[in-house]
Formats: sequence, C-alpha cells, structure tokens
Amino acid sequence: MYEQVGGDVTWSDLDPDSIPAVPEAESYYIGYGDVLDVNFLYETKYSREAIKVRPDGRITYPLAGEVFVAGMSPADLDSVLTDSFSEIILDPRITVIVRDFQPQKVYVLGEVGNPGDFEYIRDMTLTKALAVARGYTDDARRSNVLVIRRIGEDHIIGMEVNIEALLSKNDFSLDVPLKPFDIVFVPKSRIATTEQFIKRLGTIIGTPMDLYLKGWQVANVEMYYEYYSRIISR
Repeated sequence: MYEQVGGDVTWSDLDPDSIPAVPEAESYYIGYGDVLDVNFLYETKYSREAIKVRPDGRITYPLAGEVFVAGMSPADLDSVLTDSFSEIILDPRITVIVRDFQPQKVYVLGEVGNPGDFEYIRDMTLTKALAVARGYTDDARRSNVLVIRRIGEDHIIGMEVNIEALLSKNDFSLDVPLKPFDIVFVPKSRIATTEQFIKRLGTIIGTPMDLYLKGWQVANVEMYYEYYSRIISR
C-alpha cells in the first residue's frame, strides 16, 4: 500500500495552457505489461528474451540489478544497460526490442458508470474520457473531479476541475487535454487541500487498481507533488 515518504508539496491555480506534462514522445515509451528482448551482439550469454515489465515499472536484469524502465524509450534503456555492462564488457553492443507492448491507456475511476482503463485516443479530453466511462453516478461530486498525472518517476500532479461549471458555461477551452496514462478520478467528497490529495492518492492507485495501472506504482518512492485547483471560479 502506498504511503507518503517525503517530498515537496505545492498548490497553484490551474492555467490550462501551462499544465505540466511529460514531453511528447519521439519514440515509444516502455511501460507496465510490456515485454522486452535485450540482445548483446557479441556477448550473447548476457542476452535475455521475454522480460516483462512489472507493475512497479521495473525489470530485474542479471548484473544490472533492479532497473526502473517505465517512461524510458528502448534507446534510453539501451544506454542504461550499456553503462552498467561497460564495467564488465569492453564496448558492449546492446539492442533493446519491445516484443509485445500494451496500448496507451487512460484510467477513469471513482463515481462513474463504468470505471476502468480505456484506450487513449489522440486529442482525448477530460469530458470525452468521462463520456467513455458512461458518465457519473448519483454520488459523484462533479465540482471536484481530479486529473492525476505522473510526469516523472518521482513527480505527480493533481488537477481539480469543476465539471459542472465547465458544462454550464459551455466553455470547452477549459476542458483539460489528457495524456496517456492519466487518471481521471470522480470523488464522493471534496479534496480541498494538497495534503488530502496525497492521502487520497494511495486509495486511488491502491489494490486492486495497481493490477492494471500501467506505471503507477509509487510505493516507497519519495515524491514531489503539485496540486492545481480553481480552474473555474465557483
């Protein structure tokens, strides 16, 4: 189970044009559930096939140990392994291949009609994701919907959105654009402070959801949090 083990906390007003995000991928990013082959050109005894990325975003590789690979490109992992094996092999030549990859997802959880994981589609927004999840339940607190994004191994942001106000004003310029693996969470009660957000986060990504939340295991990682609110005045 997740618990906060440290890290800084900030609270900010949400400007939709300056929402932090992972840089656009120039190549595929490795994530939970992917299956990798690592080939050594000459020292083939170090090659391994069908390495599955664990829910914590890591793999175990002989002599390299535990390697956090979630969010890396195959070229990034190639460089990490090359650095590790350079102490053992002169000029190692390594190729990392994604044998089997999971589709990019967004996760819509909490008080929605059909919570779960849904395939990410380019230009998907918060309201589109909620529609895919069949809208809200009667218990939903629509004025405090959260978008949660991991923008680094140790950096998480939460964005509170007043969907009721967004829809009533028909101002869809304020509809948050989603990124792959974002979590949309519709709560029953308001999350009013950063500290409450951090506390609630453990419940949101805890068992059993961590069985399918790709790259979202953050237990025992010192995190830096940002919490953005007041996207629309109440």
